[in-house]
Amino acid sequence: MTETAVKFSDVRYCYNEVCAVHDVSFDIEKGQLTALVGPNGGGKSTIIKLMSGFVRADEGKIAINSGSTIGYVAQNFGFDVSFPITVLEVVLSGALDKKIKPFRKYTKEQVKRAEDAIEEVGLAGFEKRGINQLSGGQLKRVIIARALASEADILVLDEPDSNLDAEAAKELYMLLNDLKKIKTIVVASHHIDYILDIADTAIYVNRKTQNFEKPKQLKDKLKEGMVI
Repeated sequence: MTETAVKFSDVRYCYNEVCAVHDVSFDIEKGQLTALVGPNGGGKSTIIKLMSGFVRADEGKIAINSGSTIGYVAQNFGFDVSFPITVLEVVLSGALDKKIKPFRKYTKEQVKRAEDAIEEVGLAGFEKRGINQLSGGQLKRVIIARALASEADILVLDEPDSNLDAEAAKELYMLLNDLKKIKTIVVASHHIDYILDIADTAIYVNRKTQNFEKPKQLKDKLKEGMVI
């Protein structure tokens, strides 16, 4: 029997007079990779923000499985990539306790979690490398490793392939395909050729949502140019 990790029930969210999404209902099943696809401005990022707790629904209910935590990977990096900080230091920030204690050193367990996360994303040996020495694809992997180091149960990614070339995007989705074996993953993406091939289920987002248990069905509709 499948277990629901996230449940949206009749959710609505508006920016002033403009409603980004409305009448949104769907379930995210534990242990699956769910793809959110749809046109630009259709509400994918809004759903990601609602799921991650950055904004609160105007109407409806969003339920996260009891005790589950979410690791958010933003579309942009969220920090100055020229800052002199190493891969390990960035990933370690994800392993910090929620309550930061001044002058406290990282524990051996936190360092181990960070190192394991770096290895998980395929960057073993890059621990001491400065982030300003990384490619865009490698930096995205570092941000995913930081989310893994937080031991989040659910990884939520907002267009992680933005600003990546085709090869780097393909490698990133191959990584997500591997990570879905150990995490529940939700990905908002416009790259249907990659994401719908690895997704277990898909949700089409255009103000409202339509659920597809078989992502290939959605891919075929979009390839045919059908408006759904």
